[in-house]
Amino acid sequence: MRKMTMTLAKAMWVCVAMWFLGAGICFAAGNIDGTDKFAWSSHTGWLNFSPTHGGVTVVRDGANGYLKGFVWAENVGWIKLGAGDGTGPYANTSSSNWGVNMDAAGNLSGYGWSSHVGWINFHPTHGQVAIAPDTGSFDGFAWGENIGWIHFKNAAPQYNVKAVFGHATPASAKPNWMLLK
Repeated sequence: MRKMTMTLAKAMWVCVAMWFLGAGICFAAGNIDGTDKFAWSSHTGWLNFSPTHGGVTVVRDGANGYLKGFVWAENVGWIKLGAGDGTGPYANTSSSNWGVNMDAAGNLSGYGWSSHVGWINFHPTHGQVAIAPDTGSFDGFAWGENIGWIHFKNAAPQYNVKAVFGHATPASAKPNWMLLK
């Protein structure tokens, strides 16, 4: 009986450790600027692309790329930007391969998902989100059927979402649209 109790206790500790490791992987920090990290929706309020326990990463994959990670919205909770482990680009053809892709010009397309508000389209009719190749600044509008328009950049009041690309990546490894001027 004592041996079974010890085995059960060890198994529980392993499960707890795995959960913490998994949470750390799921909520790893991204490459969004710590100051320029907010988008706005009049129905949900501020959407934080670089929260304390999460974050979005803009991944460059050759000339194209994709987004992965989690956005935090105080009024609706977590919004995930890619299916599974967030490895894109995403086909966006089924419930198992959805996510937000980026073309060579920095234009975003595809979908994010929130269990509270449903799908969020990054290239809806009459809108699209894009990332400026020279600054990493997001601009444009995404659309969620249950939350309306999400705006990524505004002059007054000033807000913006901005990706920070590391200086460690050599220019030759960056697609042409990512080379800083």
